[in-house]
Amino acid sequence: MIHDCEATQERVVDLLFGELDGGRAGLALEELDGCPACRVQYQSLVETLQTFDRAAEASLPAEDFWPGYEERLRKRMAQEIQPNIWQTAAALSTARPEYRLTFLEDEGLTRRLTREVRGVAHDAELTWPEFKRDPLGFTGRSVSAYSHAGWKFLSQRDVSLAVLASFVVIFGAVGLVVGLEQFRLSRASRVAVNEELVLVEMLSPEAEIPKEQQKPEEGPAGMAKGKGGGMKPKQEKPGGGGGGGRQEALPASHGKLPQASLQPQILPPNPHPPKVPNPHLAVPATIQADPTLFPPDTRPIPLGDPKSKETTPSSGTGTGGGIGNGTGTGVGSGDGSGFGPGRGFNTGGGDPNIGGGGPGGGGGGVDYNKTFNQKDVTRKAVILAKPEPGFTEEARKNNVTGIVRLRAVLSSSGGVTNISVIKPLPDGLTEKAISAARQIKFQPAQKDGRTVSQYIVLEYNFNIY
Repeated sequence: MIHDCEATQERVVDLLFGELDGGRAGLALEELDGCPACRVQYQSLVETLQTFDRAAEASLPAEDFWPGYEERLRKRMAQEIQPNIWQTAAALSTARPEYRLTFLEDEGLTRRLTREVRGVAHDAELTWPEFKRDPLGFTGRSVSAYSHAGWKFLSQRDVSLAVLASFVVIFGAVGLVVGLEQFRLSRASRVAVNEELVLVEMLSPEAEIPKEQQKPEEGPAGMAKGKGGGMKPKQEKPGGGGGGGRQEALPASHGKLPQASLQPQILPPNPHPPKVPNPHLAVPATIQADPTLFPPDTRPIPLGDPKSKETTPSSGTGTGGGIGNGTGTGVGSGDGSGFGPGRGFNTGGGDPNIGGGGPGGGGGGVDYNKTFNQKDVTRKAVILAKPEPGFTEEARKNNVTGIVRLRAVLSSSGGVTNISVIKPLPDGLTEKAISAARQIKFQPAQKDGRTVSQYIVLEYNFNIY
C-alpha cells in the first residue's frame, strides 16, 4: 500500500487540535495510519503541544484561556515552531548536546621549565649511566641538545624580538647610569682644577680639629643694658666666645660670671675654687672679654653659667678648666676664654672681634627687656598678695556666676600691666576682676640673675553663697 504522508499530516493536525480542545489526553497512536517516521514525528509533536498546554493551565484560569485556544495555538506554532511542523518536531525530538566547562590545570613557570629541561634530557638520552660510560660524549650531546632547544625557543614568533628589546632596555639603562657618573666625575675634576687652594696652617697629629659652633641668640651680645657692641666708638658687632669644663658628671651650675677683662687670663673661673688660707696675693678669676659688655656682678653667689638652671656646684662636662660644656678657660659652650658660642675670646659668636657702639645686653643674645613665659625664666614670679574682687548689685540680682580669666604681665618694675580678657562675665564682674588684678603684690621673676617681666594667667571665681 502506498502511504500518503501529506494526507496523514493533515489528519494529524485535525485530530490533534480536536482532541486537545475536547479535553482528552491525546490522539492514540493506533488510530494513525502512516509510516514509522510519521509516527515518531507525531509523538514528538504531541509531547511538545501538551507541554504548552500544561504551562498555560498553570498560568491562567481555564475560563479565561480555552476560548480561542485553537487559534492562538496555531499562531504560536507558526511563530515558534516554523511553518514546517514536521521538521520542528524532528528537531525537538533530537537531544541537544550538553556542554560542560573544563578547567585546565594552571602549571607554574618553574614546573614548565623543569618539564622542558627533563624532556630535552630524555630525548638526548642524558642519563647518569651514559655520563659514567662516556663523559665526553655526554657533554657533547648535552651542549648540542640544549643549544638546539634554545634555538627552537628563540626562533618562535616574537620571542627573538622580545629578548632583543629586553637586552636593549637593560644595556641602555646601564649605559645611562655610567654616563651620568662619568659626567659627574668630570665636572667635579674641572671644579677642583679651577679652585685655588691656599695653605693656611699645618695641624699636628695631636691637634684637635675645632668643632662647629652654635649660633648665638638674636639680640645684642653681652650682659649690660644697651644695644651696643663694645668699647669702640662706632657701632660694630662683637665676635668670639668661650667655654670650658672639668669633665664633671653634672652640667655647669648656675651662677654669676667672673670679671671681664681683655687681658690674658691668670686664673680661669671655678664654681668651687680651692680654699687657700691667708693668700699672699689674691688673684681673681676672669673671662677674656670686653668689660663694656659685662658689668661687674657684686652678688654674693658662686661663679657659674648664668644660662644654666643647675643648682649643684659643677664646672660642667666640658674640658679646659673653665665652666660649661665647651672647650677652654671661659664660660659656656664655645671654644676659648670668652663667653658663649664662638671661638678665641670675647662674645658674640664666630671668630673673636672687639665690637663698638657702647654697652650691649642680652647675655650672648638674650633680650632681658622682653616679657618671658613662665617656663623660660630662671625663677618664677612669686605672688605675695592677691585681693579678691567683689560682686556688683546687678550681677547679684541676675544671679550671675562663673569665672573671669585674664592674661597679664607681672613686670620687672613690680606692677601688673598689659591686662587682657580671655573669658569675661557680664554685669560688671569683668571690670571687678581687672581692678583686683591691678592690686596684686608680687616679687618679679628672674632670668640669669636679672629681674625680668613674666606673663601670667589670672582666674577669679564668682559664686553666690
